[in-house]
Amino acid sequence: MGRGQAPAAPIPMTLLQKEILQDIGRRHTTSQQLAKRIKLLLMANQGQSNSHIKRELDISLNTVKSWRRRWEADYDNLVSYESYLENQEVSPLDLRKRLISTLKDSPRSGAPKTITLAQEKQIIALACEPPADYQVEMADWTHEMLAKVAIAKGIVASISSRQVGRILKKQPSSAS
Repeated sequence: MGRGQAPAAPIPMTLLQKEILQDIGRRHTTSQQLAKRIKLLLMANQGQSNSHIKRELDISLNTVKSWRRRWEADYDNLVSYESYLENQEVSPLDLRKRLISTLKDSPRSGAPKTITLAQEKQIIALACEPPADYQVEMADWTHEMLAKVAIAKGIVASISSRQVGRILKKQPSSAS
């Protein structure tokens, strides 16, 4: 008697989508990550089980399920987009780009970066100057004082001493 769940149904894919994905997957310029995702989808389209795909591509079962779900969720939009080819409203290259965008990572969650690279460089430059130049009566900067001076100078609207420490920690120390 069989164990576990029944194999997942093959995912839908038009012949043109399949041809384009196979072409992208064969190119030497295609990233390994994208090529693996394409293999996963093509195997899922052929009716391969999730566990077989997992073993064959050496990826997690959750990854297989996740990409199947993402493809199936976007499939109707892809078919609709593909229909514009017939009216020459989009080109085959546009469809190719649309398929690739479906296979790219989704944006990560979390707060966006608030301090730019230019601001980080200004804070690092500030840390290289003597505190006395800014009427700070200290021999060496503290992260807290750097944060206060960076705000006072208008480098950033706000910054914590811990963030200053993280910025400075990323920089290699100068050899003397």
